[in-house]
Amino acid sequence: MTGFMNRTSARRALALVLVGAGGFLLTLVPLLRGYVYDQVVRTPLERTSVSRMYAKSATFFDPATERMRTGPIVLTRTLTGDAKAGDDDTAVWIEFASLTTLEGDRIGYHERRAAFDRRTGVIVNCCGEYVDGDTAARQSGLAFRWPLGAGKQDYEYYDVEARRALPITFDGTETLNGTLTYRYKQRTLPVKIEDVATPLPGRLLGLPARAAVPVTRWSRTERTIWVEPVSGVPVKAEENLRHTFRTADGTERLVALQADLRTPREELADNLAEAEEFSSWTTWIRTVLPITGIVLGIVLVGAGLWLSRSAPAEHQEQVPGHDLADAR
Repeated sequence: MTGFMNRTSARRALALVLVGAGGFLLTLVPLLRGYVYDQVVRTPLERTSVSRMYAKSATFFDPATERMRTGPIVLTRTLTGDAKAGDDDTAVWIEFASLTTLEGDRIGYHERRAAFDRRTGVIVNCCGEYVDGDTAARQSGLAFRWPLGAGKQDYEYYDVEARRALPITFDGTETLNGTLTYRYKQRTLPVKIEDVATPLPGRLLGLPARAAVPVTRWSRTERTIWVEPVSGVPVKAEENLRHTFRTADGTERLVALQADLRTPREELADNLAEAEEFSSWTTWIRTVLPITGIVLGIVLVGAGLWLSRSAPAEHQEQVPGHDLADAR
């Protein structure tokens, strides 16, 4: 009798353990989808990358010869992360963007430092940010990443030349190399970007009667960006750049740059691989592990309840008959 009671107690103890373990797993599921996901899936503090966009045939002004040239150009963007300046919530990246001919002759250059939220991608003004050396520039909107779980909605995207955030509009979905992406488009209005230091020859501007004419340089950009929505990683971009020279009366006199820049196929493949790494973490933490936890939790709780309910019936079946007679 004592041995049987010990076995019954053991079954009930095991039932409690199973129910407790199952309940713990079911409690853990919302933590996985919320707190754990927030802590694990974030844009990294460290960053070292070089990306390129090419225009096969661009038209641009060559200041060395004071003539227009036509040929391929490349926009090279280098990103580095200042991990020491970041924290759990904020990343700090520095971008160097150089527009050159394939021979290396520079046409344009931008440099900026920006801090942004590691989950939403929204710029945060802190940590010594600057744009082309201007520490007074206040950046806002998105910079390098879209939010984790980007939406089919419009956002604000910072334009370096305009020095402000402008709307970038959701323009539909598109599958690239088998991966679903969201497409966003932005068009900036012409904005003055510099007073050209050296006056240009009048003949070049259609003003042959004047030897040299002071001009300003204006820029307008049309860009399209494809984003893998789960990770918020931009995987492809196209930029139509148009720069013009204007005289003091505001008249456009010469197109200084006309180029259609595009992300090459090899860059697209690399960007999609990076996005897949982020989205796989999301899939595991928000889908695979929670479903596994729910199923296993239900199984454990069910097994525990079955053990606890079957123990009394088993007790009555196995009590010896003479013990029952003695009890009467």
